[in-house]
Amino acid sequence: MKRILIGLFFFCLIPGQNLEVSFMRFYANDHDFIADYRLLASERFDKPHLQVFYSDKKMPILKDWVDANGESLKREVLEYGDDKKMLRQFFLNVENKPDSLIQFGKNEIWSEEFRKVLENNSHGYFDGQESKFILNESEQIDSILFTTVRGEHYGKINFIYDHLGLLSGETWTSFPGEKIIRRFAYSSDMLTGRKEIWEYDRQGQEISHVALTQPAPGTLYKTPPPRFGNRLDEISIILEDILSKTLDVPFDVFIRKTNYDLMVLTNGDSLMIHLVEMGDQRVKFKIVGEKEELTMPKFRVESITSKYGERIYP
Repeated sequence: MKRILIGLFFFCLIPGQNLEVSFMRFYANDHDFIADYRLLASERFDKPHLQVFYSDKKMPILKDWVDANGESLKREVLEYGDDKKMLRQFFLNVENKPDSLIQFGKNEIWSEEFRKVLENNSHGYFDGQESKFILNESEQIDSILFTTVRGEHYGKINFIYDHLGLLSGETWTSFPGEKIIRRFAYSSDMLTGRKEIWEYDRQGQEISHVALTQPAPGTLYKTPPPRFGNRLDEISIILEDILSKTLDVPFDVFIRKTNYDLMVLTNGDSLMIHLVEMGDQRVKFKIVGEKEELTMPKFRVESITSKYGERIYP
């Protein structure tokens, strides 16, 4: 029997140590973020708020929930494809450690394998489906929850570990009805690296029993998934690779903060301003230190950049 050995390889694709932040915005909560109802920078002090960091493509790449004391409560890292559609959401807890990850799309390989054993998987709604990988307190993969684009849970895989923290079993459950449709049991020999796998069907009947040899950690990712044959990817090894990646974001390094907006004219002159209004034909502004409101035809303006590094115009 050939079992598709689907490692949690894509955790290695988590955004790396350096998130290229271009500018940031502040919101009172997640609802206001969705509505793009922003806070002024001065309005966030001494209040719980959400600060969102954007790429130079104006895509949110990091959401940081902050309490009234300015301490981070949780974070969410966002990753996109070339079409700007969401690929992954990676969640960090208050200690900035991995908590869970959501992988979007029907091509996520654990969900593909799960749907193969569903009694009825023809109802669709899998194109935008979610696979949520949840870690336990020991930073091991605890479960994977599958959800359709309609928000309906259709399956879950639970991972079972022994007292040494080694994977000892998997239980695949379909929803609704909470029916066990597949089950695996593992036995590991830590000295030889040999692992035995028993597979059981929905009736609890054994349908396969194989013995596998674990590959060396250095060769684990050389074969892209799905992988076939007599090799087993140890989840513990994969998690070591995940947790070795730091996700500390040097916020102030990448965010070009100033006290004023910057307007560059077509003749090369630069003005430090307070932007008042961006009209269809003209720009209203105040020069720093002046009270008088001025206007400038837009054809004379090369660019305007906000104090937080966001390109306002063009």
